[in-house]
Amino acid sequence: MKRIWTVLGDIRVAVVLLMMASATLFTGTFYAGRNFVLFSEMNRQTVQAWLAMNLSARPETVWWVPVLFVIMGALGLNTFICATNRFVQIVAKRQSLTRGRFVYLLIPSMVHFTFIIIMLGHLTTFVTGSWQTLSLETNQRFTVDGSPTPYRVQAIEDRYFPAPSAMGDQISQTVVTLSDADQDVITLRYGRPVRVDGRFFFLDKIKQKRRTKTRIAPPADDPTCNQAEVFNNPGKTPKRSDQLLLVVSDPGLAVILCGLALILCLMTGYFLVQTANNRHGRKVGKRPAAIAQQG
Repeated sequence: MKRIWTVLGDIRVAVVLLMMASATLFTGTFYAGRNFVLFSEMNRQTVQAWLAMNLSARPETVWWVPVLFVIMGALGLNTFICATNRFVQIVAKRQSLTRGRFVYLLIPSMVHFTFIIIMLGHLTTFVTGSWQTLSLETNQRFTVDGSPTPYRVQAIEDRYFPAPSAMGDQISQTVVTLSDADQDVITLRYGRPVRVDGRFFFLDKIKQKRRTKTRIAPPADDPTCNQAEVFNNPGKTPKRSDQLLLVVSDPGLAVILCGLALILCLMTGYFLVQTANNRHGRKVGKRPAAIAQQG
């Protein structure tokens, strides 16, 4: 058992796993590029549901996804063993180290443990996240999967750029106003998601075809120099595009963000201490008693 533990925590295994993960991702980009619609569905359902539907139907196209998960799992195990071994070694030397030196040496292991937590956060998102797309219309009532709270669409308003501008008559922003059972107002805009009852509400839209140009001939009695002249003007009543609401539940997001923030703080502290020590030409060293014994 100890031999297996040692082999799995070897740095050479980590290098091999990183190379395998890179090669798998590189290969997967070609499959994903040629089957964009197929792989984009992963953004709207859990990974196990997506694999159950596509692994048996198109194994030659999606084989690399489960392989990548296995490699990343092995890399996470390798990182955990490596960080644990280093942590145990440092704790064993605790009595001969100052408190600052002890914490300083522990930071790399803490970063590795936090990295594993971030990976678990991503796995939580892949496995337990939920995505729901709803079509919205004014005065429509709807509910979100897993929540009994009813919502009503109070208004859908398209806002346009000023007519004299180069983007005149083009939509600059769409504002959707919702209300819940307590008549609390929820205002949604593109690019500004709102968190409601633990879920994120995003606006999306089925893109409409470009506004068609209407060829308008001048009246016959118009005294122009060229009676055959024809003008092109945009249509006055373009068809309204469908407004969509994307509801996302991402249980792993908080874990990922907190983990990244913690890594940032740990790395900042690590390099600040290192810089300060280098500037003073010393290290955060051992206890004076330990130094005296060595002398």
